[in-house]
Order: sequence, then structure tokens, then C-alpha cells
Amino acid sequence: MVVTGEGTQRERFGRRLMDATNGGFDVATAYLGLRLDLYRSLADNGPATAAELAARTGTNERLVREWLEQQAASEILEATREPGGWRFALPPDHAAVLVDPEALDGFGGTILAQIASLAVVPRLVESFRTGTGIPFADYGADMIEGQAASTRPVYQAELPTWLAAVPDPDGRLSGGSARILDVGCGLGRSSIGIARALGGAHVDGVDLDPASIEAARSLAGAEGLTDRVSFEVRDAASLAGAGYDLATMFEMLHDLAHPVEVLSAARQALASGGLVLVADEITGDEFTGPADEVDRRHYGWSVLHCLPASMTEPDSAATGTVIRSSTVRAYAEAAGFSSVEILPVDSVAFRLYLLRP
Repeated sequence: MVVTGEGTQRERFGRRLMDATNGGFDVATAYLGLRLDLYRSLADNGPATAAELAARTGTNERLVREWLEQQAASEILEATREPGGWRFALPPDHAAVLVDPEALDGFGGTILAQIASLAVVPRLVESFRTGTGIPFADYGADMIEGQAASTRPVYQAELPTWLAAVPDPDGRLSGGSARILDVGCGLGRSSIGIARALGGAHVDGVDLDPASIEAARSLAGAEGLTDRVSFEVRDAASLAGAGYDLATMFEMLHDLAHPVEVLSAARQALASGGLVLVADEITGDEFTGPADEVDRRHYGWSVLHCLPASMTEPDSAATGTVIRSSTVRAYAEAAGFSSVEILPVDSVAFRLYLLRP
């Protein structure tokens, strides 16, 4: 379809889909750049010709040349014509967004997770017909790594502020001996961040994904925190009466098949006076038709991943990524909490809820 000018509604919609198609190619080719360390080589070792980059990364020169030209044509890379041919460079600001693991505006993790979600789209056809979900594990390593990479800089930059906003009248959290339960810890970045923010605290991270727990244990060892951070493949329901001062649930309530039951389990794991801290998506108060960029993105994740992954168990709540504040309050009330407070924390990604038993 060839369209020019402002055009009709049909033509404008065609241009939108054309732009989306090009964006899809950008995401797919960026994935190749990440997984083959092409971006990393350009960032660390400087500009290169196709032959040089292929030699550096152990890849095929012809394919690398086509990738480099596509990246330059899309203005991701810069290309300079030299006597010996074209040389390609990754601008520093682009490198930060693509490969810096601590960049709050980084997109490397998002790209990995999106490719993992797109890979299961053919299976979603059957899910839509039958209502049968797709297990989280079936989304593969790209999803696990991508989610962890996306939240890592947020936890690193914001966790101390989140925890400082939690009421601590008797000094449990700041006293250096707090016991924290991190439910749905994933690869463990949140648990590690909590331990660093609350010096002396002991953090138990639990998750039902064995691969994530194995990676989390390796991370705790690499960070030298095995004396204060532990990880187990465990259901939070098995921890009733454990006496934790704080239970955390970060970006996972909307993924749960049975959120009320898990919230109830977290409540029962608390000591007297303990609290639950939930971090989940910042969404609009209700569906209103056309939405802002944030809710549109949340709906995309919901259709491709979060909702089908949560529908693999019988009687799933089927929440989805677009979790409203009213939904969190309803789940908390059903789980036996007396109050839900939205903490006055300015986060780039999450809304913080404080739940009191």
C-alpha cells in the first residue's frame, strides 16, 4: 500500500500499520544484535566494517553486513563510507539504551521479553478458542531474562525509596534484624536489592519456577549475600506462621492465577504488626476506549503473555497486566487485609500498595 499526505482514515490507518511493521523489524533485528553481542562489540570495541564485526563475534559476514545496513537504514547505527568500504558505529546514547544493564530507560530486557511473547503467538490462536493458557515456562529463557533485565535498574534505583516509605514505628526494618519474604522473586534482583537497602535484614525469596531460583542462588553467591539472602522453590502458602516483618510482591500480583489466595498466604506468613508491600503496574482507573501509551503497552503484554500465562490453572482470576487500583483493593479485602494505602512514591514503572492485615 502506497499512501501520501494526510489522507483518509483508511490511509492513516495503513500508515500506522506500516510504521508498526517497521517497528517489529527493529525489535527483531535488535534481538539479534543483543543475542549475538553485535551491539556489545560495537559499544566496547568501537566502529567496525562487516568483516571486522563478523570476525569479532564469530558470525557470518554476509548476514552481518545485511544486519549492519538495516540498522543504519533504520538510524540505529551510524554509517561512514571509507576507501575500504562502509564502517558502522553505535552512538553512545543508543548503546546505553540497548546494552547498559543499569539504565532506567534501557530496552534490552523489553526486547528479549517481547520476542519471547511473539514466539508463542501461533499457540494463542488455540488459547483464544479453548481458554487454555500457556505456561510461563513455555515462554523460555528470553522471557525470564528479559523480565529480570527490565526490572533490575528500577529495583537498583528505587528500592531504598520504596522501603523508606513503609511505616516502621518500632524500628523493625531499620534495626538490622528484619525478616523479609519476597514472594515471586524471579531471578532474585528484588531480594538482593532489599537486603542491600536494609542492612542486616534476612530475605527469603520464593518462586515456583526452578530455573529462576537456580539463577537467583547463583546471583546471591556472586553478590556475596548467601548469609542474608536465601532462595527456594516454594509456595508462599507453606509459610503460614513464619513470622515475617514484611512480605513483598513485586510486579507479579497481576500474573497470579489465584491472587487472593497468594495475598492471604503472604498475610498469614507475617508476624504481628507485619505488612505487605505490593508493586504493580501504573494503569488508568478504568477502561475508556482510546488509551495513553502506557495502557496500550500494558494491554499488549497482557494479550501476548501475562493473561494467557495466568490462565493455566483452574478457576483463574485472569487478571491481566492492566490491573486497576480497584482490583488490587478488592483482592486485598478478600484476602483479609483491613486497609490498602497507595504510597506517595514516584516510580518510573510501578504503583506501590501497602497492605495492612
